[in-house]
Amino acid sequence: METSVHQPETLDHTTLVDDERKQIQEKLAQFILSLIQAFLRTGYYTPDHPESKKAKAGLYEDFRTLFIQKDELTFLVRDDPGGKNILIEGVLPETQYLNRLMLRGMAEMYIPKFANFLERKDLISLTLKDEMTRTEFTHFVDVMSEPTFVDTRETRDKQRFSQTLKERGIFHISYIFNEELLAAKRNIPWRAQIALSRLKKDLSIIPLYLDLDADGLKKIRREIVQDVMRPIKNADTVFYVLINTDLSQTKELKESEIDAEIIESLPDELLLKTAQTLLKEVHEYGETEAAERKRLGLVKRVAAVLNHRETEGREDILEAYFRRKLIPFEQLPAVTRQKIKLEHLANKFLRYSRQFFDQFDKMQDKERYLRLARSFTKIIPELIRRDRYEEILKIVTHIDRHFNEKKHLSIYAGQILEEIGRGRIPQALTDKFLVEKKETRLAIAPIFLKLHVGAVPYLLSILKESNDQWVRKNACEILVEIGSPAINFILNELNKKEIGPESTIDILRVLGEIKSDEWIQPLANTLRAYLNHENPRLREEALWVYYKIKGGEGEKLYFDLLSDTDLGVQKKAIQCLGRIKSAVALERFIDMLEELEEFPSIKNDPLEARVFGVLGYYGHIEVPEKGNMEDFLLDTLDRRLSLGTFSFLKKKKNPLSEESVAAICDALGRIGTDKSQAVLEKLAKQQEALWTKRASDALANIEQRKQAPNDVSLETP
Repeated sequence: METSVHQPETLDHTTLVDDERKQIQEKLAQFILSLIQAFLRTGYYTPDHPESKKAKAGLYEDFRTLFIQKDELTFLVRDDPGGKNILIEGVLPETQYLNRLMLRGMAEMYIPKFANFLERKDLISLTLKDEMTRTEFTHFVDVMSEPTFVDTRETRDKQRFSQTLKERGIFHISYIFNEELLAAKRNIPWRAQIALSRLKKDLSIIPLYLDLDADGLKKIRREIVQDVMRPIKNADTVFYVLINTDLSQTKELKESEIDAEIIESLPDELLLKTAQTLLKEVHEYGETEAAERKRLGLVKRVAAVLNHRETEGREDILEAYFRRKLIPFEQLPAVTRQKIKLEHLANKFLRYSRQFFDQFDKMQDKERYLRLARSFTKIIPELIRRDRYEEILKIVTHIDRHFNEKKHLSIYAGQILEEIGRGRIPQALTDKFLVEKKETRLAIAPIFLKLHVGAVPYLLSILKESNDQWVRKNACEILVEIGSPAINFILNELNKKEIGPESTIDILRVLGEIKSDEWIQPLANTLRAYLNHENPRLREEALWVYYKIKGGEGEKLYFDLLSDTDLGVQKKAIQCLGRIKSAVALERFIDMLEELEEFPSIKNDPLEARVFGVLGYYGHIEVPEKGNMEDFLLDTLDRRLSLGTFSFLKKKKNPLSEESVAAICDALGRIGTDKSQAVLEKLAKQQEALWTKRASDALANIEQRKQAPNDVSLETP
């Protein structure tokens, strides 16, 4: 018997790139056109006629080059509302419509002829296997084209057709006549009907064609199932095939054996989807005892194959099977069995927590202590999943107390705390902290505090990962509360400058609240490095925190930053200098105001406003050649602001911006006396001006100082 061409190495054709796919589509379209032409032409001639040979020339070679792995080429005829459609399966991973695959002109000319050709033969499915030899392929084309087989709608003609194929050694094909379509009365998809019908027919004819031993028959049956199921990519179709395999069983191969072969043939991804479909759909087929047995058999078989293959992602679906009482506990993956055991242990702990803790506190034996402590730690992830943070805190608190109070158990309690701190518990807490609401974060915070330095890397990861300012702020607060080890860790991380700007700003703000003298200088050193950072917001925040911890010691640094390229940094430097009442800076401020008045710019309005605002910190100081500070501010208002009904007629040269007027109101609120009252009252009466409320507040502050005459100024923090 002639052997087939060497089978190419198996490849995954589901990963074809667009160019490869297009090339294969073009080759497939050309081959099908040539095959249709050969079917139609050779019928006019005898097989050995030159025209018949010409029509078949090169056709087998084109057929062989279609396949990049073990495969088949199948033509399916489907009755659609718009008429008959011919579908192509095989060669490419997805089903192709022939009228879309071929060029429009060729499709319009040949597809109706091909559809009529198949219809007269009463064929709804025709499959060519890639194992076909050249002789087999040539004989196949000849038989399909013979005038005596143009019409095989009658049963006797079908029998003659089948017998001729056998006699001419044509075994590597599969075909289904319309009358062989199964499950006509069952409500199942057409594609599932095709698969069931082909299974039935191909499995039935094995003994007629091949003289094989038991192992050989088993191998052929497996190949038939694989061939039938290979084109099916839809889990719903697989489900309907499995549910209805009673239609396909033969004397030699029973329903359950077909089920087993089908399930074994499915690739992992499709097997998982089929498992999910079984869970979702199978209850509809549980009306009879037989259907119930079938359902359970399929579920157990699928579970067994998933476990045998150790298919990734099987755990959730098998857990769902178990919870629906479809499979026994023993059929679950080890990790799922452990998960469920921990659920039961967690339930028991929550039910009898007081008794557990009483027993734990009284325990003296070291080995028993370790066993019980580790039992507690095992259920903590499950308690985290349930958001039972109060109970988790109690567990950690008890162990922490044992570490500090029970000398003979201290080393073991410390060991357990270390295990908790370096295991998956902190990561699980971190994951919750990142996504849950404030209430949950507040509940987790004390647990992180109990983990002490072990929690620091996880809290820093929160600062790096989170886009939520409040999440970062809460994490910073915990780090600071942990104390020296955490702060040292934070400073080291900040010095690397690898944390994002927003997170760094949050960290700096929280560190600025530290009251410990121990960390002032190390923090100041870190901050000085950030004063040269390329990000102006970081420079600004670093400057403000530096002022908060160093105060007047940073006067020269603040003064130098008046020349920073960023307006925000300049404004912050002005604020720092004003708050420390820098005499050197005051002279510079007066000069700046004169320059800004002489050369006004909208761009510099915020800078002018900030300078006016900080002058109030200086109190009733004398301004060279300007009188005291209050007089200087009032004179500025009089010179550069027009108020009243006809203010538009009294427009001032270089008038003050609303922001600057509001800032002067703030300053007068700190140092103003009765002299300022009249102008502030006028400003307070202005409707919808930026300064209206600020003027009212200033009047209130002045009145308050009258009640406390010893206060020279009321400085707001």
